[in-house]
Amino acid sequence: MARKPTKPCPKLPSFFKVLLGDDFPRQLCLPPAFMVHYNGPSHCKCALRGPTGKWWTVGLEEREDGFYFREGWRRFLTDHSLKVGYFLVFDHQGGPKFDVTIYHPMGCDMRRSIGNSDKPGKRPATAAAVEETSTGSIVFRSEHPCFIRILGKNQYRMNIPKELAVAEGLIGKEKVMLKDPNGRSWNVKLRLDNKEHHGGRLLMTQGLVACWQANNISLGDTIVFELVKRSEMESIPPEFMNYVNGRLPPTCTLRGPSGECWTVGLELRGD
Repeated sequence: MARKPTKPCPKLPSFFKVLLGDDFPRQLCLPPAFMVHYNGPSHCKCALRGPTGKWWTVGLEEREDGFYFREGWRRFLTDHSLKVGYFLVFDHQGGPKFDVTIYHPMGCDMRRSIGNSDKPGKRPATAAAVEETSTGSIVFRSEHPCFIRILGKNQYRMNIPKELAVAEGLIGKEKVMLKDPNGRSWNVKLRLDNKEHHGGRLLMTQGLVACWQANNISLGDTIVFELVKRSEMESIPPEFMNYVNGRLPPTCTLRGPSGECWTVGLELRGD
């Protein structure tokens, strides 16, 4: 028996906000472009579902200059220990209901820390890096821990966020490897800046300039760093490599059982 085709459910709108300025502890302004597509009441109590699955009631207030989360918003911030720099994604669930995904300034999705990312029905946890510029926010999402930097006048060093350095075990290491999209790599030294007013920040130093020059990176350019651990690489048996003739190419092509091809970087290391 033939089945009547069903129309796909329209995707509900969403928006993101970076917690900045002095007024976010009191209120949060919703983007006007989002409110055009909002199908709930304009003056009501909204329900925000946080990373733990718990709901918070927040008042939505319409004013001359826009729509704001007001009553109950401070409680939502306090219960999640949210401060300047946190990145929030609001997924509209219909009516006055929203799912809120929270990202720490170092890029980690808070669902990772509470162990909900593997539950059925949950989206895979991702990381997000945000950089505020004079022209707006630069947002980058990745499955790896990541951060964004804009190259300043001192091109000989680059600061790694302290929270990320501690969480990923970079403190105490002497170097890291930078790899560009073309598979080229550079060994870069790490130095811990113990000056009291710098708070023990971790710096990438010697080796950076060679990477900038090879990729035509100059003052004011935006650079995204993704931390890919060694466990996420796969070594090729030395016995096989004895049969490879010629210079090792920077990339190779892997064709899977379906016939689809993937480009993968090749890297020659001391081990």
